[in-house]
Amino acid sequence: MAQTLPQDVAEALAADVRVPAATAGYVTAETHEAAVAGQRVYGALGEVELGDAWHIGSLTKSMTATLAARLVEQGLIEWDSTIGGVLGEAVPDMAEAWVDITLSQLLTHASGMEENLGRMRTLWLGDGPRSDYVRQILSGEPVEAPGGFRYSNAGYVVAGAMLEAVARESWEDLLVREVFAPLSIEGAGFGAPQGEALQGHSVGLFVGLQPAGQGRGSDNIPAMGPAGRVHLSAEDMLRYLRAHLERDDGFLSLESWLRLHQPVGPETYAMGWGVNADGALQHSGSNTLWYAVAVVDHSAGEAAFVAVNTGDLENVREIVDQALSQLLTGPPD
Repeated sequence: MAQTLPQDVAEALAADVRVPAATAGYVTAETHEAAVAGQRVYGALGEVELGDAWHIGSLTKSMTATLAARLVEQGLIEWDSTIGGVLGEAVPDMAEAWVDITLSQLLTHASGMEENLGRMRTLWLGDGPRSDYVRQILSGEPVEAPGGFRYSNAGYVVAGAMLEAVARESWEDLLVREVFAPLSIEGAGFGAPQGEALQGHSVGLFVGLQPAGQGRGSDNIPAMGPAGRVHLSAEDMLRYLRAHLERDDGFLSLESWLRLHQPVGPETYAMGWGVNADGALQHSGSNTLWYAVAVVDHSAGEAAFVAVNTGDLENVREIVDQALSQLLTGPPD
């Protein structure tokens, strides 16, 4: 297929009145190109710059799974390590149903766990520690039988807590040391970007695009980090995608890469990645104020990333997903 350049993709998206700003990036083993266009904040001065950070929502999930692979290779945890075996002492009132659920099941959404903690319990928890979130989730029961597919942010929070427990370090610090630093990702952070930065946007019923600010309410609560609170620049995202594309053996063994990318179950979900019919890895992410999507296509030898700073999915999901496809060349003839 004919490829559209990242700058053209970003500019076309940002020209849409529903999109304050956009980024687009394309990477192969030999080349990479990232571009941005639009306003950091709707209705305010300040053009987006290439180094600005974008919130990637649930694209964070593959990063949590990648971190897990690093710790598995270090012998700190196993794919078959169980919630009960790792967190049993920390959560004495754990429901019996969770005791034998494995790290692998959590990372492939096969635990039967509810999608989220629930609005009222989340509000009550606020900025409280991840351990409180985990205790609340694990004191309840599965909403489906383990082994099937049920997308669960909560499952990734529990997986992150398991990694914290075995490494005796926060998920945030582990991700920086074990994933970002080895891949030369220097500008990544957690939560809404701060300072002179892009802001996410919501859409009011009568007032149109509304900047989300940078304080409380501009992202999910901190406890949900392993499920979706990373922000980073488009170029940093391309560095991350290139590692998954090349299956860099200096970062992880081929066995670990294949385990991360292997589809499981009827929904063909790998660890932090959906798997398309053609075998390409793809995932989207949104905290309701941003939208991002990425693809890694091993057969074509390419990966791409597109993001916008609005969570108006009803109006922007389709155009962003189409923009992602425009960046790709497809497998060779």
